[in-house]
Amino acid sequence: MSSIAGNIAPSDFLPIQPTTLVYPIILFASIIMFVYWLLKKSRYALIYAVIFIVSFGQIKRNFQFTITGSSEKKVEDTKLLSYNVKNFDEREIKPTITSTRNEIIDFLKEENSDIVCLQEYHSTNKKLYEPIKDIRDTLSMTSYYYESYYNPKYNQLLGLVTFSKYKAVNKGKLKFEGSRSFGIYTDLIINGDTIRVFNIHLASIKLLPSDLDFVTNPEAENTQQFRNQATDIYFKLTEAYSLREKQMDYLTKIIDSTKYKILLCGDFNDTPSSWVYKQISSYLRDTYVSKGNGISRTYAGPIPFLRIDYILTSNTFKTLSYKRIKKNMSDHYPITAIISSD
Repeated sequence: MSSIAGNIAPSDFLPIQPTTLVYPIILFASIIMFVYWLLKKSRYALIYAVIFIVSFGQIKRNFQFTITGSSEKKVEDTKLLSYNVKNFDEREIKPTITSTRNEIIDFLKEENSDIVCLQEYHSTNKKLYEPIKDIRDTLSMTSYYYESYYNPKYNQLLGLVTFSKYKAVNKGKLKFEGSRSFGIYTDLIINGDTIRVFNIHLASIKLLPSDLDFVTNPEAENTQQFRNQATDIYFKLTEAYSLREKQMDYLTKIIDSTKYKILLCGDFNDTPSSWVYKQISSYLRDTYVSKGNGISRTYAGPIPFLRIDYILTSNTFKTLSYKRIKKNMSDHYPITAIISSD
């Protein structure tokens, strides 16, 4: 069921979709059972073998063992970085707010990427866009493009921002009626060619800390409390899956009509086993699949094995390296990729 969920739209059969969140766990358990029945010389081992063969593509999207390649880039190569910075922790009441923001900016400067796509960017300043301009200058970038998830309130910004060392010639946002802004695109001149760079943040499940505690340790004082908590989480899941399906339908129409080569970074809030990923990967190539290793978990929260952040490219680009950087500055890990034109 988990292996075929990516072929089924949430609007067609939604209950199967949450199984994609635990696909790596299901696969690990299946491998153990396969080895057990193999040692027992049982025909049940054959059943598992057939399942593995049929779902090989799904396995490949979740687990990779490749030669990573050099992280050194040539002048004509392009280094991309995608990172959900979780508001720099500035919307939380914590004593480390300033250090978290500065730590992330220092990290971005050290990475020296050509294109940086941030999700859940946040700043507070009477001069509304001054903090973004400061980051642009600190990172030695040429251009930036910011859009709010919602209309800016007071002196705060909360949204998506793309920084680039390349000249920007066009820009736009992705939004439809009843939805917040969930993506932006910037047309950049890279090595004399116009490239469209998307920065995407699809709908979150919006689980509270109490929900995450329940998922990782499903206990309750009584059956009714357990049922209520599980039902609440299920409805949050179904709402998010339905919205992401609409967002992805809209995004793929934009991609299909784009005349330029495409680079896409973002937080999909969905795994490589999902319908959302299956749709986007029919248009673009996943840099992790080309040069990744292991599971490349990008969600840093309590739910394990979730790869929900991506860097994808048109097929005309070659991936030279992909890296997940284990920096605990957000509830996501940053990812980078170095690419060149084929």
